[in-house]
Amino acid sequence: MRRVPHSFLLLAGLAATPCAFAQSTPVNLALNQPVSVSGTENAAAFNAANANDGRLDTRWSSEFVSPSWITIDLGSEQSIGRVVLRWENAHATVYTLNVSNDGVNWTTVYTNANGKGGTEDITFNPVSARFVSMYGTEKNTQYGYSLYEFEVYGASGGGGPGDSPDQQPGTAPTVSYNARISGNQTEPAAPFVITDVAPFNNPWGLDFLPDGRVVVTEKSDRMYIVTSAGAKTSIGGLPVSVGANGGGGQSGLHDVAASPTFAQDRTLWFSYVAKAADGNNRLTLATARLDESAGAANLADLEIVWQEPSSYSMRGQPGARIAFAPDGQYVFLSVGDGDIPDSNGNRGVTAQMPDTGLGKIIRLNLDGSTPTDNPEASAGGVRGQVWASGFRNPYGLAFDAKGNLWETEMGPASGDEFNFIAKGGNYGWPLVSNGNHYNGDAYMPGQPYPRHDTAPQFTQPAAYWGWFSTTNSMSPSGLAFYNGNLFPQWKGSALLGSTSSIALYRVVIDPASNNVTGVERYGRDANGVYTGAVRALKVSPFDGSIWYVKGGSDGALRKLTPKS
Repeated sequence: MRRVPHSFLLLAGLAATPCAFAQSTPVNLALNQPVSVSGTENAAAFNAANANDGRLDTRWSSEFVSPSWITIDLGSEQSIGRVVLRWENAHATVYTLNVSNDGVNWTTVYTNANGKGGTEDITFNPVSARFVSMYGTEKNTQYGYSLYEFEVYGASGGGGPGDSPDQQPGTAPTVSYNARISGNQTEPAAPFVITDVAPFNNPWGLDFLPDGRVVVTEKSDRMYIVTSAGAKTSIGGLPVSVGANGGGGQSGLHDVAASPTFAQDRTLWFSYVAKAADGNNRLTLATARLDESAGAANLADLEIVWQEPSSYSMRGQPGARIAFAPDGQYVFLSVGDGDIPDSNGNRGVTAQMPDTGLGKIIRLNLDGSTPTDNPEASAGGVRGQVWASGFRNPYGLAFDAKGNLWETEMGPASGDEFNFIAKGGNYGWPLVSNGNHYNGDAYMPGQPYPRHDTAPQFTQPAAYWGWFSTTNSMSPSGLAFYNGNLFPQWKGSALLGSTSSIALYRVVIDPASNNVTGVERYGRDANGVYTGAVRALKVSPFDGSIWYVKGGSDGALRKLTPKS
């Protein structure tokens, strides 16, 4: 069998222009529809159906001849105006796109005499057609034509599922905001002072209980209840994670959240990376009842609600943040890509694989079942549980006061993101990023990823920290929205934790458009105390103070209140 080097799908975008954010993702009309081809190099490995299965780890490869063709049957006449061809290294340099209503009489809607391969995003005058065909007459290698995906979209590019009424989303942003451009990100004097509440060793998550106490997790399998005075009670009965005794790298015990029903059933939700029965590391979402009796605190009736089901073993980048829908009916879990490379060392490819939870945001009913209005609920399995996809390391997840879901994400070498999450949205990782490959990467070391603005089919970030020679990544971790009364000037703002920039960030959002209009960085409080690495944060529902856990072996639970 021939070997063709894997290409990174450079997003050439022949007709690509940046587009406004949409509340829904364009529907690929060709997905899993009947497909026919002129010939196949190897029917077992590179069959025709690979070209429209929605996966970027499979492909169709033709026989080593020209001309060759591939045809998608949409099943009925559709109004179409856009085709996306995602080529492997072996691609057509000369080809046409042809359409037909009967499969016999064809009309050419697009001709390319200088194909460059990569991802070719093609628009043309809308036509009504049932069959869409790529007819290649010249190729760039001695091999055949090789397509990862052949996608077809409606004339408007839309037609995706609407937003779920339970989320009550507002208008998605229309402008990406580069927080690193000089003059946009400011560092004003801090309006707060920091009070240390209690020390911790590598704390990771926190949440408030209805009585005002705070639950805090440490990555090495410890969980505590903390009073406002700093008294700590250790919680027993935790499951074992890969972070036990300080191991696990980035993975271990992560987030914790009091259930919307805690007042009735004392249920805590928490996430951790477990060593599964097959030996793989799997992100796990679990619940347990907090039992406080006989002067002790323990977890009882532990139940695993969800566990990442694919055959991949998570190496890092777990994500693992928990958020409940404002109506308390659904739980959302952010799942990182697992830092899993393909055979060429290209990292993050799982985020674009539809049948894995890696690199996704998962939405479940509180009993762990799949909501019937999820984007692909009818597909079943993990695909049915996915709310949005294309994420690297989503370390922040929260709803704003209007019911919109937002996410913060650690990029690679820079390219950190603040994202408005739309139902069914694909945020592009690793096909696009506003960051670069690490210098030590096996694949394309130090090279930039194709940028978001080259690929309008992916949802762009509302704000990002791009690659600039004068700045470093901010590494967002933790997200909350401020709607308290202690800091009235901050109402409606997003608060982002930062680990590498060791600071708290305030992101100013226009309430009408959800566009980001400003970013403020706070590296010290009003008394000059360093903020430190903000791993996770929450706003107190009782008095509007801001609480966060400072990461590291010298970590702490800290509280922000207005300066006097």
